[in-house]
Amino acid sequence: RMFSKTIFTVLTTTTTATATTVLPSQKANAACLSGDTSPTCIGVYKMPIDDRTNMYIESPETLARFAPDINWVPIVTPPGTYKEAVVELGELQRDCFASSGGDGEEKMSVKELVLKGQLEQAGIELLRITPRITVVGRVIIANLYKQQSNSSSSSNNNNMKAYRAEVQYDELLGRLGEVDVLLGQAIRGQLGVVTMGQIQVLQELKEAQEFMEEFSKIVLL
Repeated sequence: RMFSKTIFTVLTTTTTATATTVLPSQKANAACLSGDTSPTCIGVYKMPIDDRTNMYIESPETLARFAPDINWVPIVTPPGTYKEAVVELGELQRDCFASSGGDGEEKMSVKELVLKGQLEQAGIELLRITPRITVVGRVIIANLYKQQSNSSSSSNNNNMKAYRAEVQYDELLGRLGEVDVLLGQAIRGQLGVVTMGQIQVLQELKEAQEFMEEFSKIVLL
């Protein structure tokens, strides 16, 4: 009941804010599950990835009982080990911020897609990347805190590593959320001409990249 009430609150409080930001040719989404890469999810509220609520969204039938208007997608699953999480973090960093420097058939990063004006494709790719960064980061940070508690070292740098990583991780997710919102606004013409939208998105992406780089640097120390 509590979850159902929460869903209802989310839907009623976000519909007004998001209804005007969806392409006229597309159905308005008041909210989406994390991991849904539908174009209509760009720039709208994402249900948090939370183990406590997974039981309510574990299947299309279960979700339909509590939030029938939300499209079902499989629950975002974390990597199985710390090593897998670190490897995936590097891949996600490239997928989001890399510059190929060429015109080959390599998959373009979110940054490159924005530079080329392919904002919807950039938004779709970000919808895929952000939930993965969320679960990957959680596995990494939990492991760092575990290492810290098991360590016999009294070094301040060692003791603060997990905390410093968590700060960068939280800031990174915040910036990626802002990028998502800006992409939604740019796609729907709320930021003026496409160039103005690109500039604002790229500025926020630059800050996100800085937090990602710092997070990765701490993890790899």
